[in-house]
Amino acid sequence: MALVGTPERCVHVADRESDIYELFCLAQDLGTRFLVRVQTNRLAGAPADAEPRDGAHRVFAQLSATPWAGRHYVAIGQDETACVHVKFAAIQTLPPIGKQKRYTPQLLTYTLEIDPPVGRPPIDWKLVTNLPVGDFTMAIEKLEWYALRWKAEVFHKVSWLPRRRGEA
Repeated sequence: MALVGTPERCVHVADRESDIYELFCLAQDLGTRFLVRVQTNRLAGAPADAEPRDGAHRVFAQLSATPWAGRHYVAIGQDETACVHVKFAAIQTLPPIGKQKRYTPQLLTYTLEIDPPVGRPPIDWKLVTNLPVGDFTMAIEKLEWYALRWKAEVFHKVSWLPRRRGEA
């Protein structure tokens, strides 16, 4: 983190392959932030209004019970814009069984495309972060950051093309 100078300004933005408990713990230990697309429907602490005998709770169920906060248009790809519903919630995510490392409550943003074009599945992003998401504007900010991840991937893919051709 010496190159960054201030670790709290570093945000790891990643796809579902980075939905790893140890990554979240490491980011917390380093004082950095993360914004990761969720793959795993983890155990969650019981909501305040839950009955004592509700049994196990899952992140996706709690997120589904959260009301939609609003709509937003997000740029995807080169020349496409999608209209999406957005909701967000603070959910206490529990550590995996057998892992006792501390785990702070996570903030989740859920984005679902309203009317996807024919031939393409709808945008369906569940994002987890340790950044503040206290209102709709903050949730949209995180959604836009995640959408920019695709541009970074294309940039890196294109920047490697000349090197690959040279090796052939």
